[in-house]
Parts: sequence; C-alpha cells; structure tokens
Amino acid sequence: MNSPTTSFLSARFAGAIAALCAGISLISTAPAQPAANTISDRFLLVFDTSSAMKKREPATQYAIERLFFALMNGQLHPGDTIGVWAFDRKLRAGEFPLKHWQPQGAATIASDITNFVGKQHYSRSTRFDEVVPELNRLAQNSERLTVLIFCDGEGEIKGTPFDQPINSAFQQYERELGKANQVFIIVLRSQFGRYTGYSVNFSSVGVNFPGFPPLPAPPQPASPPRTNPPPVQMEASPPPVVQMPPLVIIGTNVGTSLLPAAPPKMVQTNPPPAKVESNPPPAAVSVTNPTNAVPSPAAGMQTNAPPPEENPPGLSRSGALAIGAALLVMAIVVIIAALVRSRKTGRGSLISGAMKKK
Repeated sequence: MNSPTTSFLSARFAGAIAALCAGISLISTAPAQPAANTISDRFLLVFDTSSAMKKREPATQYAIERLFFALMNGQLHPGDTIGVWAFDRKLRAGEFPLKHWQPQGAATIASDITNFVGKQHYSRSTRFDEVVPELNRLAQNSERLTVLIFCDGEGEIKGTPFDQPINSAFQQYERELGKANQVFIIVLRSQFGRYTGYSVNFSSVGVNFPGFPPLPAPPQPASPPRTNPPPVQMEASPPPVVQMPPLVIIGTNVGTSLLPAAPPKMVQTNPPPAKVESNPPPAAVSVTNPTNAVPSPAAGMQTNAPPPEENPPGLSRSGALAIGAALLVMAIVVIIAALVRSRKTGRGSLISGAMKKK
C-alpha cells in the first residue's frame, strides 16, 4: 500500500508532466509579441517562510513549476521582469537576482526559484506589516505590476483596497488547506500606481489572474488654435478699356506706328459725275502747311488714303491769274496791231497829199 507521501509525489510528478505539456503547447500556439512593448509588466513572487510553510514546500514548488510552464496563464511576455521576495516577521528582498522572461528559459527560471524557496530558513509566524508597505511603494513606481503571495493564511493583510475579502478567505479556508498541506496564492494587480484587482487561489486548483483595465488612449496632438482666416483681398477690377477711334493722318510723311487699317468700304466703280457750278466761288483753302492738317476722324475712313490731287477740279486762283494774264497779253497785241494799222493809213494820206500838190 502506497504511503501518502508516495501518492503525493506521484501526483506531483504527473502534474508537472501535464504542466510541461501545457506550457509547450502554449509556447507553440502563443501569438508573436511585438518587438517593443509600450507597457512594462513586472511580476513579483513573495514567499511566506513561517514554520507552518515548511511542510507545504512541495505544494509551493509544484505551483511554481505549473505557473511558469503555463506562462502564468499566458500573462508573461518576452522582456517582462520577474522578482522574488521572502518574509516571515521581516522582509528579505534583493536576495534573488531579477530575471527577464524569455519563453525558452522557462525551465531554468522555474528551477532557480524552486531552489531559492528550498534553501529558505522556515521559522516563526507570518506577518504582513513589513510586506504591504513595500508592495504599495513598488506599485506606485510600476506601470503594471502583478504580485503573487504564497502564504499559509495566518495573520491579516492591511493596507490594500482588498483587505476585507482576502482576510475573510483566510479565516474560511485556513484550516482546510492546512490539513491538505496546500497554500494560498493571493494575486494583486496594479496599473499606473493604482490597484486594479485581486484574486484568492489555492495551489491545488490553479491561479486566476484578474484582467487589467484597458489602457488609456494615447494623447492626441494638440491642434493649433483656430484663428480667423485673413479677409480675402478682392483684386481690383481693371478699368474698362475705352477704344478710341483710330488716328487718321493725311499727308506724305506717314509714321510707322499707325493703327492697322480698317477694312475699306465698298466703293462704286462708276460714280455719277458731280455737278459743277458754272462760276464756283473760290475755295477758302489754306495752303501754308497742308501736310500738318488733321481732319476730324470720319467713320469708315481709310487710314492709308491716297493724298488729294494737287489741282482739284474747278477754277483755282492760279488758273484765274493765268487766264487774266493771257487776256492782258491778247489786249496788248490787239492794241499794238491797231496802232500799226493806223500808222500805215496815215502815211498813205500824206504821200497822196504831196502828189496832189505837185
């Protein structure tokens, strides 16, 4: 017949094999973690080393192995830190070097922690007076902290938001777990300096990790203050373009900067003859500087009109002078002819008169 110790060791060995298989399956199926975590997770294991915990050491070591091979139920991530404290009436911190979690090092970390627990000196009784203040100080300086307290349930926890339910569980299950040589596993969780949850667990059952509250949304970049946009400056509309009638220059000296000629109007090929008065009055035309005379612009007038004829139709002043001179010459000729003729007639009369005297 097997002894209780042999039965417990057999059960422990079978449970360790089951935890190892579960851990391997979790490692193979766990999703890849990001290279850099925005939140740093810290795990702290606190072990009670009172005299009552000496006979519960096998249950404590079995719970450690199962937790690490199960990756703390998937709560451990690469790079998370793992620390270990021990206490009875005094706190012993810093005796175990800080570990950085890597899945491939699960067996080594679990073995180092169980060896540390086995080397402790168990004596006296449990007191939380030295532990809880240090836990609160650590929580204030951690972004995320998970504390696992392995204890026998003696004494009272004071200084956490969950003192009353935890102490009630101690009173209710302390005797039962003592008979079975099992231990309490208290889980406390904090985030950004505030406790967020707890759970009371038994080493024979397993550990329940309360979830963390969702992380606050990252701060949005401050939007620049709204300012009234500057008034839209309306472009001044250009002044209306006034089209002046083209400049018409009549004369022989035509500049090169004249406006383009307007399309010529239709001109009749055979215009009716203009009526000419018999004695038109002399035209009052100034001939001092005809090339500089600028007539008023007329609609439809060609810009490159031919210069006016030098001798327009009708009797001009020079013509009248020429006609007058001709008439004067003819009158002089007539007078001279008459005088010559009269002289000839006079001479004949004198000769005939002399002949008669003879």
